Amino acid sequence: MNTTIRWIIGGLALIAVITGLYASHLFLKPISKIKASLSQAAIATPVTIDGEQFRDLNRNGRLDPYEDYRVNTESRVDNLLSQMTLQEKVGQMFHPPVLIEPDPLFRVFMESMNGGVSVEELITHESITHFNFYGSASPDNIAKRLNQLQNMAEATRLGIPLSISSDPVHEVPRGGGIASFSLDGLSKWPSQLGFAASRNPALLEEFGRIAAAEYRAMGFTTALHPMSDMATEPRWARNFGTFGSNAGLSSEMTAAYMAGFQGTTLTDTSVMTMVKHFPGGGPQENGLDPHLKSGESQVYPGDNFEYHLAPFVTAIEKGMRVVMPYYGIPTGQTDEDVAMAYNRMILTDLLRDELGFTGVVCSDWGVITGRNWGVEDLTISERYQKSIEAGIDQYGGERDTAVVVDLVQRGLVSEERIDASVRRILRNKFDLGLFEQPYVDEEAVSDRVNQGGYIERGLEAQRQSVVLLSNDDSALPLSTDQKVFVDGLDPSVASRFGLIVNDAAEADVIILFLNTVFNGNQPAGTDRVLDNMLATMIPDDDLNFSPEIIRKAERYAEQATLITIVDLNRPAVLTELEALSDALVGTFGVSDEAMLDVVHGRHNPAGKLPFELPSSMAEVEAQLEDLPDDTMNPLFPYGWGLSFND
Repeated sequence: MNTTIRWIIGGLALIAVITGLYASHLFLKPISKIKASLSQAAIATPVTIDGEQFRDLNRNGRLDPYEDYRVNTESRVDNLLSQMTLQEKVGQMFHPPVLIEPDPLFRVFMESMNGGVSVEELITHESITHFNFYGSASPDNIAKRLNQLQNMAEATRLGIPLSISSDPVHEVPRGGGIASFSLDGLSKWPSQLGFAASRNPALLEEFGRIAAAEYRAMGFTTALHPMSDMATEPRWARNFGTFGSNAGLSSEMTAAYMAGFQGTTLTDTSVMTMVKHFPGGGPQENGLDPHLKSGESQVYPGDNFEYHLAPFVTAIEKGMRVVMPYYGIPTGQTDEDVAMAYNRMILTDLLRDELGFTGVVCSDWGVITGRNWGVEDLTISERYQKSIEAGIDQYGGERDTAVVVDLVQRGLVSEERIDASVRRILRNKFDLGLFEQPYVDEEAVSDRVNQGGYIERGLEAQRQSVVLLSNDDSALPLSTDQKVFVDGLDPSVASRFGLIVNDAAEADVIILFLNTVFNGNQPAGTDRVLDNMLATMIPDDDLNFSPEIIRKAERYAEQATLITIVDLNRPAVLTELEALSDALVGTFGVSDEAMLDVVHGRHNPAGKLPFELPSSMAEVEAQLEDLPDDTMNPLFPYGWGLSFND
């Protein structure tokens, strides 16, 4: 089946999936007609004490300890908790999406999570105060919308402010994937793998400070990143979000990432990092991803469980406040084969008792209503009970507060257990300064994001991440008098670097850029509409480029000097391409400008591979999922990278 036909079939299938999901959203989910209508008169008014102003959030005319920023955090938490109803407590345990100008696909996807209930109603009737952002709005519009929602939260009985989270939004558009996006209007940086390739933790920490400033300008206070999983399984689709295969490097980069976003402690300028996916989501059986049933098993054939813990141990030592366990089942590692969110030995015995973590455990998204591997036979209520008993404090992507309230009222979960989770959650809100100032300055957003200095530092990080894999007969750097044809890059950008021709037959040099190898879809493993949709977004286990691409490279190699640039957001088998290419370059989600800066010698490449590149799929299939860089004859080993001086 050729590529065109495959894309047509895939497109029709995706349309059918979207249609089905939308239909289920409209007709199978109850759509609430309730619209919140709150009087502006209910908004907190200042209380002046000893010449200082405080926000009277509960509007009782006096200053309560939780409203007093002079009081220590623990006392403020105690006071607020004592005033909260059971519903208000349980509301803190949920973290559903808020959509701000999403694309149509994500609108259907995310709104299905909220069951048609508006964000306004979740705030006013469910007492939910944590939301994660999805959408493609401008920074200005994000700030405006989040201020509106904060205003609504302030009008609730206790005026508890909202905490807004986001997945990564700073990557170059081609650098993203599942749970990684590019938001226009922000500075642009390489993927986590790119930072690992740069071997520059100081630059990563600088990125964290810049990204945190841009997040806070828009109203985001929680980063649903970094991914500190180990890229030990080449076929795994989410290698792109990691710091590579080396536990020492990943630990160092995790620490730098956290230092940049959070600082030495949480303050009103910090963005809290939610490190994921505990205890390490890399060793997926056959590389299949646990967003889907077919990828539910994490396996440890090399008995290397401890290796994957290393970055999380570092994160705890460096002040991690929130952690996210993964979807998978740690097969054969605990007393029952159930997913991390339901596994008491993972979340309580290991994470809390052995490693000493005292912060918030937030589940990955949708572990109750979907992706509940190992507990599919339990009812919704039983899943909540089991996961709370296991150690979950907060539920990503869920909104079923009534179920948890009912569990407490029936005596199946104690209110004291709920209080323990809510204490951890409220500490973070107080330390982030949200009770003092939940709003952002809408007029200043454009001045606080995408500054010239931010843009240049992002480009520098991109350049440092580029890896020169091979360079036969010093084919690179290119000279300005060579006629160049580009395939996969923007000719208007390339023309700034030299003479560009429109016909490959006229070229002295052909630059072929290839995106991360995809080659099909992971099997859904279930008949759920959502999972079938996700299966179209997750690549299968084949790391070879298609025959069509190889034939194209062969034609180009016959015509001119061939420079092949490959996006390596997961390892690819480059054996055939390496043989055909006069120079081979690896990138990790960088812009055309950054690539061409290196290709034309404006920047001497210094990047090093953050994982090995296998020589064949046979060797990939023979390696063990939990061991790093263990193929027998890698094409390029971990840490490989040339410069123009080599």
